[in-house]
Amino acid sequence: MRARRSSPGDPADIARSAVPLGLIVLAAAVPIARPVVLAVLVAGTAVAIRRDAPVRFAWAAPIPVAVSLCWALLPIPPVSPSGGDCASITSPTAVWRVAEAGIVLGTVAVLAWVLRARPVDLRMDLLLRMPARWVVRWSVVGFLVAGPVALVLGPILARPFFGEISYDVTLVGAIAPALLFAVANGTMEELAYRGALLGWSARVIGLPAAVIGQAVVFGLAHSGSDVTGSPLLLMAALGLGGLIAGVIAVRTRSLLLPVAVHIGLDIPIYYAFACGTA
Repeated sequence: MRARRSSPGDPADIARSAVPLGLIVLAAAVPIARPVVLAVLVAGTAVAIRRDAPVRFAWAAPIPVAVSLCWALLPIPPVSPSGGDCASITSPTAVWRVAEAGIVLGTVAVLAWVLRARPVDLRMDLLLRMPARWVVRWSVVGFLVAGPVALVLGPILARPFFGEISYDVTLVGAIAPALLFAVANGTMEELAYRGALLGWSARVIGLPAAVIGQAVVFGLAHSGSDVTGSPLLLMAALGLGGLIAGVIAVRTRSLLLPVAVHIGLDIPIYYAFACGTA
């Protein structure tokens, strides 16, 4: 029988689930530990699946995030000086993020297969159901508002954390690769954090703990070497954002609204990475 997502499972299983959750927290906070953590998570998932233990979902839940964290250790392909290739749909920045998204989303698919998850369970656990019409409308509004606002205010909001960032918002040709980058990144992160990490963990530890746990990992994972300001403040801000996104996803029973807003907010990230002039 499928475990309920809204309430914790067996106390012993909850205790055992502390191990994979602790490992992904370690991987998010300590980059050098990420490959080892990924290997341990895969091995632990294999053992739990072989024993058909309920904790197999808790062990599998962090793996897509761990894959993304390991990908972040790879050197980003260089771009032309002054953003010379940022208007190309084959911009290295966009292609690199699409490749990462493909690997992470593929990991989720493989895990769903080895866990023998039924389609109906995937729609519930990973919040892949089509939401109510009002959620669809708000998702469209969220994207249309978040994208332009983030593009204009991005350098201002990022300055306390990343220093001076500047890009030319009049580069209309860059919008296509920027959207490609943002769709790949927003979809990947929402499905990894608010989908797999939240949904599969909730089967064992309960929904409230899973919502909080994914938010903590999301915050820790977004403080890299490029941060020049207070990393604690940045982690707290992004952790809060992850918490809000998790609550919205659970309340709407869909990832659509968080994905739509996330895509809009990621557009200026592409401009900063590929089209920066500073």
